[in-house]
Amino acid sequence: MKLRKNIIKFFVALVVGCVGAIAPTATTYAEGDNSEETPATWLQVSPTSKQATFMSGDVLEGDEYEVEVKNIGTEAFQYKVYTSPYAVSGEDYKLDFSQETTYTQIARWITFENDQGEYVKEVTYTIKPGESKKIPYRITVPEDVPGGAQYAVIWAQTLGGGESGGVQTVSRAGMVIYGRSIGDTMTTGEISDYDYMKFTFGGPLTAKATIKNTGNTDFDAYYTYTARTIFGKVLKEDKGVIKTFPDTEYHADINWENTPFMGIFTVTWSVVAATANEEHTSVVMIIPVFMIVLLILLLTVIIIWIIIIIRKRKQRKSRVLV
Repeated sequence: MKLRKNIIKFFVALVVGCVGAIAPTATTYAEGDNSEETPATWLQVSPTSKQATFMSGDVLEGDEYEVEVKNIGTEAFQYKVYTSPYAVSGEDYKLDFSQETTYTQIARWITFENDQGEYVKEVTYTIKPGESKKIPYRITVPEDVPGGAQYAVIWAQTLGGGESGGVQTVSRAGMVIYGRSIGDTMTTGEISDYDYMKFTFGGPLTAKATIKNTGNTDFDAYYTYTARTIFGKVLKEDKGVIKTFPDTEYHADINWENTPFMGIFTVTWSVVAATANEEHTSVVMIIPVFMIVLLILLLTVIIIWIIIIIRKRKQRKSRVLV
C-alpha cells in the first residue's frame, strides 16, 4: 500500500509540473542619445506609399498623384525627383532598386511636371529649410500592359552640399507605388517545408514554413504559433505578417526560447498564403532526459512489484490447496 501511495504522489507531481509555465522576462531598453544635431541637408517625402489601379491606356494624374518634398535640414539645397524599379531579391529579401522585371515596368510610365508644365522623367529644384513643395506626376499606362501588379519608387534625392559648401551626406527618401492592373490578376500562393517540433528533451521549440507567391500580384501572408497548456491557458503566441511579391519565396520561422522546463502542451501552427492554408494542432512534450530515466526506473519498480504480488498470490493459492 505504501508503494502504491508513493506512485500516485509521483504522478500527481508530474502532472503539476507539466502544466506549469515560466513567467516571461521583461526586456529593458536604454534611452537613446538625442545629442546629435540636425543634418544640414535632409529631406522628407510624403506620402510614403501610393496605391494605383489602372487599365490599359489609362493616364493617371491630378491631385491624387502628387509627391510632397520637405526640407527638414538646416540649409537650402538642390534635389532631384526620379523613379526606379522596386523589387525584392535573395534569401535575405534585400530590396533592389535597379532590377527590371515584368512587375516593375511602371517605373518607366511615371513622369513629373516641371516649372514649364511639361512632363519629364526627372526634375530638379532648390528648397530652403522648412519649405515644402508638391510635385505632380503622371502615370501613362501602355495599351499592352501586363496583368497583375506593378511596383516602383519615386525618389527625392539631395544634390551636392548645402549652403556651407562642406562635405555633405546624400539624403534620399522614397514613396513606393503599388500598381494594380485590372484584368487577369492572380493571387495565389504555395506553402512548403511546413513543420514544427512535437518533442524535445529541453531547449527551444521551433516551427517553420516556406511561402512562395505564385501569382502576379502582391499579397500579405499570415502565420500564427500558439502554445497552450492542457487546460487551455496560452503560454506562447507569436503572430506575423509577410508582404510577398510575385515569384519570390519567404520563410516564416518561429523560435520559442524561454520554454517551460518540462510540460505537455497543445501547439497550433497556422500559415495562410492567399489560396494556400496549413494549420495543424498537436500535443507537444518537453521531457528532460533525467525524467525519462526516472520513468524507466519507476516502470521497472512497478513491474517488479506486480511480479512479487502475483507470486505471493500463487503461493497463497497453493497453500490453500494443500
